[in-house]
Order: sequence, then structure tokens, then C-alpha cells
Amino acid sequence: MGNNMKRLSPLAGLLALAACTAPVTTVKTVDSSPHLAVQNASVTAVLIVDGKSMGAASAYDGAKQFLTLTTGTHQVEVQDQGRRVYAETIYLGDAVTKTITVP
Repeated sequence: MGNNMKRLSPLAGLLALAACTAPVTTVKTVDSSPHLAVQNASVTAVLIVDGKSMGAASAYDGAKQFLTLTTGTHQVEVQDQGRRVYAETIYLGDAVTKTITVP
């Protein structure tokens, strides 16, 4: 019996050690930033937000890409070949996607 105990002691130790492992916790970060999409913009139109050029307005069509902004009020403008074709002050809340349509 003593010999069997010596053989089982390492096994019992491994089982006890395996029972002491820490639980696994997974943390996911959710992006709650608001987004802006622009529809009906020509390929020459430029998106301007809060006085800064964001590049081609047609790039932010909502299918390929959105423009991620901060929560709050923003001045949105679309210019096409130097002419203002759209202007609006918008408010974006958390996790909101606002789509503007250029006339």
C-alpha cells in the first residue's frame, strides 16, 4: 500500500495544481464613437468638418467607409470645385451614424 501511495502522490499533486488555475476573462471594447456618411457626393466633392478638409466626400459613402467623429456639435460642409453644395450644423450622440445627402 505504501508503494502505491508513492506512485499516486505526484498524480494527486498535479490534479490539485490543475484545479487551482485562474479563470479566463475576456474584455471587449465597444466603439461608441459617432459616424458620418455622405451620399450622392460627386467624385470631385470635398468634405469639410469643423473647418478642416477630410478629403473626398464620396469616400465616406457609408458602404466602404464612415468618418468617425467625436460626440457633439459639428459644422459639416461639402464643396464641389470650390462651390458650397451642402452646409449644416449637426449634433452627433454616442454610437450614432448620421447620413447626409448632397443635393
